[in-house]
Amino acid sequence: MARNRVIYQSEALFVSDGTLVPTATHAANNIKQLHRVQSANYGFSVARQDINQFGNLARIDAIILEPPTINLDFSYYLTTGNNETALGFSVGTGVGTTLSFISGLIDSTQTNDTATVSGRNFHIFTAPEGNDAAGAAGSTFTGAASSTITIGNGFVTQYGIEAAVGSIPTASVTIEGLNINVVEGNSGVLPSLTVETSATGSNQFVLPAPTTGSVGLSALRPGDITMELVDPIIVDMPTGVDSGNSAAHIQSFSIDIPIGRTTLQRLGNRFGYAKVIDFPVEVTVNVSAIVADLKAAGNLFSLVNNDDFKTLKFAFRDPANAEKLVYQVRNAKLVSESLSSSLGDNKTVDLVFTSQIGAPQDSTNGVFVATAS
Repeated sequence: MARNRVIYQSEALFVSDGTLVPTATHAANNIKQLHRVQSANYGFSVARQDINQFGNLARIDAIILEPPTINLDFSYYLTTGNNETALGFSVGTGVGTTLSFISGLIDSTQTNDTATVSGRNFHIFTAPEGNDAAGAAGSTFTGAASSTITIGNGFVTQYGIEAAVGSIPTASVTIEGLNINVVEGNSGVLPSLTVETSATGSNQFVLPAPTTGSVGLSALRPGDITMELVDPIIVDMPTGVDSGNSAAHIQSFSIDIPIGRTTLQRLGNRFGYAKVIDFPVEVTVNVSAIVADLKAAGNLFSLVNNDDFKTLKFAFRDPANAEKLVYQVRNAKLVSESLSSSLGDNKTVDLVFTSQIGAPQDSTNGVFVATAS
């Protein structure tokens, strides 16, 4: 029976491991489900060049000169780093980790993960209307009753997290791919291409049965976040794990890591022969807080004269106060501090910090993410 609609209960999002995607069959153990997904949007656009000539008012053709753009963006609740690991990010153990968060996307020699140069496959499984994708339905409806949209050679182009009072901390990811198709059931031909030659393969994938996911806890809570920030010039800010009554009261923060990519092209290749990261990669941290006390003494020229690099720490804890996931932004600099006050509203301060991603062997620059030690 045809579906009347598709809603969230019937869908599950998967990502492949880093095996060279077009040349190997992907069994269920090569594919990981992403859990606590809140949204997923995908589509494609095709740029065309009109061919006109004298003697014809309308175009006689519209040809494709550039590779089509396949986009996928999704968001999920933060848990304990499982999704980040599945996406190819480096998640260490303990806050002293030396592995940069995006080192796995930069250096293919760190592991045998060739997704650095070939991307990863993403799969959106859809069960029949009215059925949960997780559980029995996901493993039962494997024929024409279900379907899977697959995106080949997906490269991460943006990663960010947001946390605010009254909302669950959320991560957002943007993907650019090279190919997209749809198959019946939970298996079919891989959508990926051999990047260097733009050739398609005939190997297959098989999705594992979707599950609710055992990822340590259902979600992290805003009330269990602690922060250690750099003191700005005007406002007193938390510098320890307890923000205290005198420091500004944090309302929200975000960490944005843009991983822009350029497609390198050459004659003879329709899809480009590589999709490389644009460097430098600048990380931006935004913090918004209610002003409590101003600093006893602050001087902009003190920052100019003693402009040291600082480390920002954002720790997500469980209800037992144990750290479950920690983000560190190392060698950060304060860029701006803006205060706002108006009738009827609390006085607020907005801070912006920046840092830059270092090489995979660089343990002092960029973003470092770790689970509990």
